[in-house]
Amino acid sequence: MKEQNYIQTWVEIDKKAFASNLKKIKTFAKGAEIIPVLKADAYGHGAVELAKEVQNMGFIRIAVFSMQEGIELRNAGIHIAILMLNPVEPVEALNTAVENFLVPTILDIKSLDFFDSIAKKQKRLLPFHLEVDTGMGRTGLSVSDTYDFLGEINKRKYAKMTGMYSHFAVSDTDKKFTQKQFEQFHAISRCARLKYDMRFISHIASSVGILKSKKYHLDAVRPGISLYEGGQPVLTWKTKIAYIKKVPSGFGISYGRTFITKKPSVIAAIPIGYCDGYNRLLSNKGFVLIKGKRCPVTGRVTMNMTMIDISALKNAAVGDEVVLLGRQGKQEVSAKEIADICKTISYEIFCNISPRIKRIMV
Repeated sequence: MKEQNYIQTWVEIDKKAFASNLKKIKTFAKGAEIIPVLKADAYGHGAVELAKEVQNMGFIRIAVFSMQEGIELRNAGIHIAILMLNPVEPVEALNTAVENFLVPTILDIKSLDFFDSIAKKQKRLLPFHLEVDTGMGRTGLSVSDTYDFLGEINKRKYAKMTGMYSHFAVSDTDKKFTQKQFEQFHAISRCARLKYDMRFISHIASSVGILKSKKYHLDAVRPGISLYEGGQPVLTWKTKIAYIKKVPSGFGISYGRTFITKKPSVIAAIPIGYCDGYNRLLSNKGFVLIKGKRCPVTGRVTMNMTMIDISALKNAAVGDEVVLLGRQGKQEVSAKEIADICKTISYEIFCNISPRIKRIMV
């Protein structure tokens, strides 16, 4: 890691922790296929390297959001099945999906016909998945439209539905609504199998749904955030102290002078800011770890720099390691802690870490 000599801010990804989380999910959801979700650059953790880990562990399928994400993984040498959760638009782009051996989600007759024509020209069956909107209110066919669409799928000879899925909307908060979604999805799956003799995998449970009930596991499950935050945290975000100064009592720190020192203080500047994904809402509220101790963010987070009060530390120096997110010694700043301050969820904290920040696999 010679480049670490000049990199001031970086993210460390613990592949062993990721593998451990994946193994735990596999054990818990025994009998169901595991489809790791690596969309949004694996929630900001680095999709290419983690896809390689998934592939090396023997899993047969992963899910991404877009074709761009899928092609990136193909170009990186990922050869297992890749499901795209976002419908392909325009339909002509389905040619590119097929060329890269990507499995699309198909939701309309136009796309179905075009996909079937590609398969016919190639004289082979081509797989796709169908998404059903059982209550998420995002993408996917409505429950009533799905029954009609199954009949259309059955008429096509080459486009083959190898998967059907849906998304829980409130599996963490509303048991009754979640059960209703599950029952609707189960009824549609049953219809496809009994009426049309279709053979496919059905999947509805993501991370929360997996833990809620084993009945939701069906043929496959789609773990997302639990791969990165469950069991063992996978990501640690680090930087280094760039500058240290002593300031008197009554001294204003950063834009707007929103923090005024109440006593002589020692302030460290770290080269991280909101352009890197370190949220401005952490101004005067967040904490970082230096020498195993929690040090408060002082003043407003700026575009490239953030100031930290290190008055309580002994012998702090320029170049000392700073943990923005993760563990150092016995202390931890978790994604949930940061998310609570910012009034959001940990998913956003991970995904907002700028892609220009180096990811280092450890």
